[in-house]
Amino acid sequence: MGEKRKSRQKDASTKRSKKGSKHASTETTQSSIPYPKPVNGSSFCECTTRLTVTLAPAHSNDHWAGIHETLNSMLLRFVPQIRGVVLSYSDVKMLSQTALLFNDSPYGQLEVSAKLLLWRPTSGMTLKGTINVQSPDHIGLLLWNTFNASIPASFIPKNKYEWRPFNEEELAAGKAEDESSETKDSESDSA
Repeated sequence: MGEKRKSRQKDASTKRSKKGSKHASTETTQSSIPYPKPVNGSSFCECTTRLTVTLAPAHSNDHWAGIHETLNSMLLRFVPQIRGVVLSYSDVKMLSQTALLFNDSPYGQLEVSAKLLLWRPTSGMTLKGTINVQSPDHIGLLLWNTFNASIPASFIPKNKYEWRPFNEEELAAGKAEDESSETKDSESDSA
């Protein structure tokens, strides 16, 4: 009896894995958005893409408000379907004049096209940033005053760099500099 149960479970898991692989390949072909090469080694690129926007019932009279709300929610976020961080959008066009409703869902789906400015760094690309965090575990960077990046200690060459915590004198000197710059700032503000 136990063997039959195990074989049924094995058959069911095999069927699930086959279904999962079939579904994954379908998704890949549906979301095949062109992956433009960065220009001159830049991590920024521009592409025109086709998107499916889901419209809430509140936007049934004003499609554009729903489209802009959806696109605004993508700004400064990594969008996996687009494979990048959306920085801005322009030239938005509705590809159909009506939204499609499916089954009993009140949300309509509308096809749009838009030109997107993306931040899409690739593996091996050199990025320059300002160090904002140092610890034995990692170094934190700020790129273009917008994006946080982290370099784990395992990627920092041990023969070139070593972690050395601040001693009491360095901390005191840093506080003194901060206080003197704050005093100068407040004096210039009051003048």
